[in-house]
Amino acid sequence: MPYINIRIGCKINDKQRKQLNEKTTHFTNVFMGKRREVTVVHIMESEPQQWATHSNKLSEKEPVGAYVDIKVTDGTNTSDQKAEMIYKTATMLKEIIGTIQKACYVVIHDIPANSWGYNGGTQEARATLRS
Repeated sequence: MPYINIRIGCKINDKQRKQLNEKTTHFTNVFMGKRREVTVVHIMESEPQQWATHSNKLSEKEPVGAYVDIKVTDGTNTSDQKAEMIYKTATMLKEIIGTIQKACYVVIHDIPANSWGYNGGTQEARATLRS
């Protein structure tokens, strides 16, 4: 049940958006064992000048600011799986967007099952129903 928020400091085209959606969903499935049908990818574009690194706002030229926030249920992934997901996500951004800021962060948040809701119920309750 991952929720992935991709924030980028540029405008992208439909092909890039489709690639980000497809590859991110694929990566969460292959590297983290998450089901595709419950994976949500949310892409947020912003103007380059809304980003700053070392107090210097970015320009419309490369490199592009990028931040990816991945939320998963606590205890469902190993450190190695998370490391692979972080690496693959950063690599994907470079391939699809182009040159990105060195200060590009990919963060995986482990949310306790009793604090993570899906369709009105907690992950904890869903896990109980599946067992």
